[in-house]
This record gives sequence, C-alpha cells and structure tokens, in this order.
Amino acid sequence: MKFFITIIIISFSFSSNFIPPNYKQINYTQVFFSWPQISNSESYILILSEDENFIQSDTSFVSSNSIIYPDLLNWNTRYFWKVCSESIVGNCHSSKEFFINPLPDYHADQITVNTINEEEYNNGINILDFESLGYSLAINRYGEPIWYTQRENFNMDQIIVTQFLENGNFVGFSNGRGYEFNIDSDIVFEIPIEYNIHHEIRKTNNDTYFFIDAEVEYHPCPDECDDSFSIFPVPWQGDRFIEINSSEELIWEWNTFDEISLNEYNPLYAQSFNGVNELDWTHSNSVFYDDNTENVYVSIRNLSRITSIDYSSKQVNWNIGEVDFMENPTFLDEINFSQQHSVQLIESGNLIFFDNARYQNPEFSRCVEVGVDDNGPILIWEHVLPDSMFTGSRGECDRLSNGNSLITAGRTGNVLEVNSNNDVTWHLNVKNNGYNVTIYRTERVPNLHPNTFSYTIDNLNEDYENYIIYNNGYINGKIYNSGWGIEGFEYRLLNEFDQELTSGNISINSEVVDFQIDLSELNIVENNYYTLSINPLNNILNSKDFIFYLQEFILGDINNDSEVDIIDIIDLNNLILTVNDFLWSNDLNYDLNVDILDIIILLNIILDDNN
Repeated sequence: MKFFITIIIISFSFSSNFIPPNYKQINYTQVFFSWPQISNSESYILILSEDENFIQSDTSFVSSNSIIYPDLLNWNTRYFWKVCSESIVGNCHSSKEFFINPLPDYHADQITVNTINEEEYNNGINILDFESLGYSLAINRYGEPIWYTQRENFNMDQIIVTQFLENGNFVGFSNGRGYEFNIDSDIVFEIPIEYNIHHEIRKTNNDTYFFIDAEVEYHPCPDECDDSFSIFPVPWQGDRFIEINSSEELIWEWNTFDEISLNEYNPLYAQSFNGVNELDWTHSNSVFYDDNTENVYVSIRNLSRITSIDYSSKQVNWNIGEVDFMENPTFLDEINFSQQHSVQLIESGNLIFFDNARYQNPEFSRCVEVGVDDNGPILIWEHVLPDSMFTGSRGECDRLSNGNSLITAGRTGNVLEVNSNNDVTWHLNVKNNGYNVTIYRTERVPNLHPNTFSYTIDNLNEDYENYIIYNNGYINGKIYNSGWGIEGFEYRLLNEFDQELTSGNISINSEVVDFQIDLSELNIVENNYYTLSINPLNNILNSKDFIFYLQEFILGDINNDSEVDIIDIIDLNNLILTVNDFLWSNDLNYDLNVDILDIIILLNIILDDNN
C-alpha cells in the first residue's frame, strides 16, 4: 500500500523578506534586519561588515530570523551583510548590501545634551522637528541623530512631523499640505489639496485624519480696528477642524464661524490688523480626539481658549481660558493661561499642554497639567521654565510612561525632561550657525521600528527558493514580534489567481507566538501555487509572503522514482551511514531522527504494499 502525502513547496517573496533590501539606501542608523529562514536552523549568525570580503566584521547570534541591530551604524557608509545557520556549517544566504546616506547639508550643526540623568531618563529615542530648518529627525538620549526626513519629497522642501504611528509611519504637514509617510520619506497618503492645513494633523485609531484647515470669511472689522477699515467687511481668518478617512471623504467638521460668536475676539488682533493680511481671529493650533470620552479637544490660541466638543452632537462641553473673550463663560474661575499650544488628554483624564503665557505680566512659559470637573479647571501640576526659555509661540508637553514630562520650549531650541518634582533629568539644546533652532514638538518612543516582525514555518526542508514541508492538514509556524506597536496579526491564504481561500487573525501575548492554519477543509489542488500572507493588523502594507507549490509525495519513496522498493531501503541506509543533512522526507516515523527505525518503517510499507 502506497502512502501519499502532499508536500508544500514554498518560496519567499524576495522583495519583503530580506530587510534591508539589497542595494537599499536608507536615512537611519538604527537598522532592522530580517531574512528568510534556513531549513533545519533554529538560530543564526548575522555577519555585518564595511568590507565586501568580510575580513573585518561584527557577528551577532540570533535566535530568530530577524533582529533590531543593537548598535547604531555609521552615516555615509556602505554595509555588507550575510546570515548563516549556527548549527549547519556553511549553510548561508548570499551576502547583501545597503548604504546609509550622509547627514543632509541642512542638518543642525550643534546638538548638545547639557544634562542627563541616566537612571531617571525615560528610555527611548526622540522624534522631533527642527521647524526653522524645515525637517524632522530622531535622536537618541545623547543627541546623536539616528533618522531624518528627506524634506525634498514634500511641498516646498519642508516637513514637520506631528505624530509617529504604531504602524511605523509618520504624520506631518508642510505649507498647507498634510501627509502620512514611511521611514524612507515615501508618501503613503496625502490630504487633498483643497484643504489648507496648518499647525496640526493627527491620525486616529479609526484610520481617519484630524487636522486644522484655515477658513476665511468677510465680516465687519471690530471697533478696535483702524477707522479706515470700518467701511467695508474685512477678511477674518478662522478655522475648521476636519476629519477625513483614507478615501478622502469628509467625516466630521467643526467650523469656528458657525460655532463661535464674532463678538468673541481678542482686541489685540483687531488693533494690529493692517489690511494686508487677514484679521487673525482664532489661530487654532491643536486638535486631539479621545476614543474613550469621544470628545474632541481643540486649542484656539488667539482666544487663549481650550474647548471640549462632544464628537457625536458637536456641542461644546465646556470652554476654559480667557473669560474676557467669551460671551457666556462656562466657568468664572480660571487658571490664567494664554496663547497655549499642543493640548492633549493623558491617561489620568487630565489635560496637559504648553502655556506660552504670552502677553502676561510677567511673560513666562510653562508646562501644565489641568483637571476639569463641574466646578471648573484645577491646576494639578506645572513646571515653569526659566526666563531664558520663554517662547511666545510653539511648544509642547508630553507625559511619559515613567511619569516624567517632556517639554519642548519652542523658539528657544530647548527640550527638557523633568520628573514630578520638577527636577531636570534631560536637557537638549539645538543651534545652527549660532542661532536657536525652533522646535515645535518632541515625542519619546522606544525605537524607530514599532511594526517589525518575522515568521518561520515548522518542518521546512530545502533552501528558501523551494522550501518543502509535509502537509498534515495544517501549516504551523512561529511569529517573532520585535515591534512595540503591533497588537495582532492577520493572515490570508490565496490561490494562484489571488482568490482568498481562508483568512484569520493571530493574537499575540509575547514576543514569540505559535500559529496554526487549518488546511483540511480547503479545496487544495496539487501542482498549483498558493500564497500565505501575514501582516500586522495595523499595517496591511507590511506584509510578508510565502508562495506555495503543492505536489504529491509517496511516503518512503527516498529516490523519488514513484516506487517504494528495496532500492529505497538501500538509499536510506546510505543516507544514514553518510550522515547527510536531516530531511523530513526521510524521517518516516516523525521522531526527528533518521535511523534504523525509519528503515523498519520503510520495510513494513514495502511488505504491506506487496500483500
């Protein structure tokens, strides 16, 4: 009796499984490596060198088929790399190469860390913009640059990052245009040009984009305007807070002209109106949507106002800020902030924002945490910056995972990390040609790679161009998750016509996750191609693919002549005596060894077949 087992021949989709891709040019020095697995290998040796002959090289031992390299690499350097099996001598992938570009000519010439408390520094790297230089970058705790944007890819050669996403992409804006783009500065999504984005764009967990769009309407000039502007209506610049989806459809809108009375204005901007530019009515600078409360929080700078808006009804929950610019204040007791920036809601349910305190007497800048209840705003915590760090515009505060706060002091070129006792644990200062570099926002993240992973398939044979596994009704494997922004995976199995045969999700609770895909109920046809695709739930573009070719195999047919006979016993015996590489096709009793017991199994197959 002949035993037939379907064998799956798998080949990698080469474009997605060697990372960095061969000959790739990159703008970062914190590098993720990934490669196709080598059959019968559970651990690997990664060899990295600046020499294509690997005469001098660095070696890393890796227990999976991917790694975020533990050291930063060098700018303006070509690297060569290869991976070998740790257990099978000489079994290596062919070498690959990539090039790390030099730092750009527009890079700041003086990045200094004046203070660092290694024990209290919240671990991670810093994503920040050098707004006055027109680009964004990442630096480590010592001020060393590890990534930068290619500003020439964006409108008017400028890009300001506002958010680093868990899918590994960045969100930012440039002179009225909004983008989502990847680590290589390739644009993934662009906001339609009908909008004039300023100050803020953020992506939500619902894959929609919130941003601020400038809006102009003509209305009478307030009494404080020069008399020459009292005859005809003048252009007022307000704002629309907009939400669109990835199909560019308008989802939500809140227009200051519809929701705020024109009697609510700051007289300073009426007095300074000159007829050349619009009357700068609202000058909003942040919008933040909170999933838990389903509220939208907006910062309206020129009214020194923060507004909470119910997302569903678009009704105002409350306003806090300068009551002199409100017809009907929500609260009379205020905490005296002005010209604020970057309002966010933190885990405690409190607000955190940067209070520029411009036009106060005296003027100062600070980071504040504020709670709001039925009785009004309550100052929970503040860190007042020294006079030398007063900034009339720009600025941001973030609450870090260890309870510290990250404060970006706008036009002064300073970024501070402070603890709850207001002790400075980290102080960054940036200058270029002796002048302070304006920094709008800073974000602390674990590393540049929140969406990195690899996976292996159990019981593989042959090389990566023609992998073979036995089909026992399942595909079993392991996912190695090195990304800090991945919450789960999805898989799809496609036939040669790209028609989906089955799909599902894979949940994760550790860095290494076993998975199993059931093939028993599928219409599997031998001698056809299939594709297994796995990607994180939050990034369908980050897909790693296998291509399957199915063929029938006769159990015990060692020499592949479609017969099971005495010649197969001789061949199997010779394979055992010569200690060849382990092949699953020769392990007839599935005990992970090829030995005399397999010969006995083979003999029984021949005897049964002859009965």
